[in-house]
Amino acid sequence: MTKQIKQLNREQRRKLIINKLKISPELSDRAIAKMLGVSPTTVGTIRRELSDKDDQFGHLNINKYDWTQHPYLKAHPEILEGLSDASLRALKAPGVLDKMQERQSKSPRYCQIILRKEKSEANKHSDIIINRNDIKIFQGDLKTGLHEIKDESINLVFIDPHTT
Repeated sequence: MTKQIKQLNREQRRKLIINKLKISPELSDRAIAKMLGVSPTTVGTIRRELSDKDDQFGHLNINKYDWTQHPYLKAHPEILEGLSDASLRALKAPGVLDKMQERQSKSPRYCQIILRKEKSEANKHSDIIINRNDIKIFQGDLKTGLHEIKDESINLVFIDPHTT
């Protein structure tokens, strides 16, 4: 199922393509064109124009995790058809494609919700790593709360800003 955007004028189509490129610069011109119902040549032209403006869009070409090479996505390329921007962002999140493969699901947002629930449940009762005299070290997710810690009892907090 492809989106038909023939009723949009040239500038509106251009904005849609730019937004999709911002969200998923690693997708091929053909994949983006199929998602938006435009020509791959048009997408490629706009991609080249944006890459010429390297100061504004150069950071978009950096991608540490190439989710497009995931075996489940290669086996089911139809998953990309008709995805909303929110679903595409969910698809790119670490672990979502693995969860989709595990459940044989075609819904990235559903699998992202399942992952969040699993993570939340796992972090409800954090692991006590060290317990010596009056020093206790906990490992857990601050978003879901560390119920074992009493209010105003923390002297030091280490966080990893790279975990989500």
